[in-house]
Amino acid sequence: MRRLVLALLLSTPLAASAQYILVPLPPPPPVRLAPVRLVPVPPPPPPPVYVAPRPPAQSPFYLNLGIGGGVERSWDAWGYWSTGGLAYNVEVGLRLAPQLLVGFDLLGLSIFGNAWEGTSGSTLLHYDAVLTLFPFTRGFYLRGGGGLSTLTFTPPYSPSITHVGSNALIGGGWAFPVAPPLHVTVGMDWTWNFFGAIGVAGSGTWMARVGIGFY
Repeated sequence: MRRLVLALLLSTPLAASAQYILVPLPPPPPVRLAPVRLVPVPPPPPPPVYVAPRPPAQSPFYLNLGIGGGVERSWDAWGYWSTGGLAYNVEVGLRLAPQLLVGFDLLGLSIFGNAWEGTSGSTLLHYDAVLTLFPFTRGFYLRGGGGLSTLTFTPPYSPSITHVGSNALIGGGWAFPVAPPLHVTVGMDWTWNFFGAIGVAGSGTWMARVGIGFY
């Protein structure tokens, strides 16, 4: 009897578990990944670089025409006197270097007399070799030179008298660019004049001018 009961107890779980059969699940379908295209990343742009504008070309020669006013201070055995008049100049030459020019200058100062008052007129001319230096290549300039001079007096109702001498010149100014090589120039020169004629010991002259130049 005990054996029969034990056999029933052991067979009951086996019969219950036989009703459930484990069926394996089918494998998942394969996953196809889309191809990945690697897009190259452009490098960052270079930092901006400042490029200075190219300066205008310089002329291999120069020419300057100027007009203005001047004062001549002269002396002789009877003392000193000063007279003013019309100043003018013509400059022409070559460029030896970007900052250095060499050329020939004709400078003049004409003082107009008055026949009714009995005053004589005079014309002072300088024929000079001149060096011109632009310390900063453009704009401000310095110049110096020397050469021959003539001083002509024209007394009222009398023939003119001309004295020949020499001079030393120093000066400076500024060349303002308008449409390079065209410039507007402003300058001032001082000359020391040497005349050995009797009655004309010498003179000093200031001349200021405005002109048009090609540099």
